Amino acid sequence: MRRLPQTLLVLVLLAARTALAYVPAPSAIFRHLLSGREEQRISSARVDGTLVLSGAAAAEVGGRSEVQSDARVYLRLPGRCRLEASGPETGKLAVIQNGGQQKTEGPNVSSLDAGLGEVCTILGARSAGDGRSELEAHLKKRGVNLASSWLARFGGQVAYVVGGNKDTDPQFWVFKDSWLPARIRWTEGGTRWDVRFVDYNSPAGDWFPRAVEVSRDGERQVRFTTLSADPRASVPERLF
Repeated sequence: MRRLPQTLLVLVLLAARTALAYVPAPSAIFRHLLSGREEQRISSARVDGTLVLSGAAAAEVGGRSEVQSDARVYLRLPGRCRLEASGPETGKLAVIQNGGQQKTEGPNVSSLDAGLGEVCTILGARSAGDGRSELEAHLKKRGVNLASSWLARFGGQVAYVVGGNKDTDPQFWVFKDSWLPARIRWTEGGTRWDVRFVDYNSPAGDWFPRAVEVSRDGERQVRFTTLSADPRASVPERLF
């Protein structure tokens, strides 16, 4: 009888350790993420903010080390997104994605292309129809290993990571507590991309992050910061 409390303690500790170590399969992570996006019922929205371009991205618009402008993101989900910016240093520029096809108005900024592509595909993902298969196809295209998932920390929060566990491996990150997208990393044509969705305690609520950051080869080149948003805005078809 003296050993019983000790045995129970060991069992409790083992159970707690197992619970802490549990990581859902990638398919379950995608299911939770997509159902959460579906519940938000965002189909047409506008997000206003500021855009900061640094390094090569600033050079692509003719600026120096850093340029800033007002910016706006239009969403008609799924599949249609537009980012436009206007400022004395950037001039007028826009990046448009429509059904997976991109086009540019004004200077071509490769980091903006990469960032808008992930915003449109990941934040616009839905569980209805072919939403899951489209998300998985996108991640496979980025080289993400859909058979592997593990735990890590991002911005002080615990996140599930789908993909390999090396820094150079393509990865898709999802916040553990909220099931919201956190980050996607991949390499294309020898270029390492890292798109981060930072802090959902934003003026937009939890359907659009406070900031979207795009890094290229370890250098942050784009930061869009949300200032205000309308999740029910009327967005004209002609913008796409």
